[in-house]
Amino acid sequence: MLRPSRLSNLKPDEKAEAEKLAETLPALILAAEHLANAYDLGVHGRRRTGVGEDFWQFKQYGPDDAVSKIDWRQSAKREHLFIRQKEQETSESVWFWCDRSVTMKYSSTPQISTKEFRAKVLTLALALLLTKGGEKYGLLGLSEKAVTGPTVFNAVAADLESKQAIPLNILAKSIKLPQKATVVLISDFLTPLEDLKNTLQAFVDLGCNGIVLHIADPAEVDLPFSGRTRFEGMQEEESLTFGRVEILKSDYQDVFREHKLKIFELANSVSWEYVFHRTDDSSSDVLGQIYAALLVKGV
Repeated sequence: MLRPSRLSNLKPDEKAEAEKLAETLPALILAAEHLANAYDLGVHGRRRTGVGEDFWQFKQYGPDDAVSKIDWRQSAKREHLFIRQKEQETSESVWFWCDRSVTMKYSSTPQISTKEFRAKVLTLALALLLTKGGEKYGLLGLSEKAVTGPTVFNAVAADLESKQAIPLNILAKSIKLPQKATVVLISDFLTPLEDLKNTLQAFVDLGCNGIVLHIADPAEVDLPFSGRTRFEGMQEEESLTFGRVEILKSDYQDVFREHKLKIFELANSVSWEYVFHRTDDSSSDVLGQIYAALLVKGV
């Protein structure tokens, strides 16, 4: 959070933007902390060799192994020298992409958060859980490298609130990730699905696996309106007015289910996890589902 003394040195437009960020960021972080604290993190082992504390297995000593790693007691029981391997404490990196498109700012009622706010809260709650587990993470296109720790979390929260995300159609082309990185894409995916298909394939070609989190407002799923209804576009589309919008409900829901199925099929075709979340559903449930998926993928 910026201090007032620093705000005084900014230009009027920059000052207004900084003040807005200072007002919204605490609420975002508080919501993420509440969500993360409500989730039982537990303890998990990754079963990869490294510098951890827990024993994993004995391995026959090789020319590239340090003599100091030889377990002499175990070796005395066998014909060859053996070293003691331990579980790895450092994990592969996790990279988040949180869509900031104008459609993500939609909420059908004041009682429900916007898709964008829910996406940010889930991103930061996952970041908190990863921080507690000592895992490295970053924001795609915004973070220079994946790191971990409380200071990193604060920087990620600020970037998530103040910086625009790279558009989906150029996301994978504009960044480089290490192999075996895990990517989490969070969006309403109200974009050409060809963009999602190309993005997923590009990440797979880089050796990455991942999770597709599809977020939707309940009105986008159910079309609960009735009577004469006017729909205004959020991306400069022409408005549409229907005299009895309820007669379209069944056909509309079929179209949405088909859209949802196509996103699932794209994710499934590259062995990525697909998770669907309505903003009127429990945040903790989807948080647990995504975090469990991350554990399965080796994080």
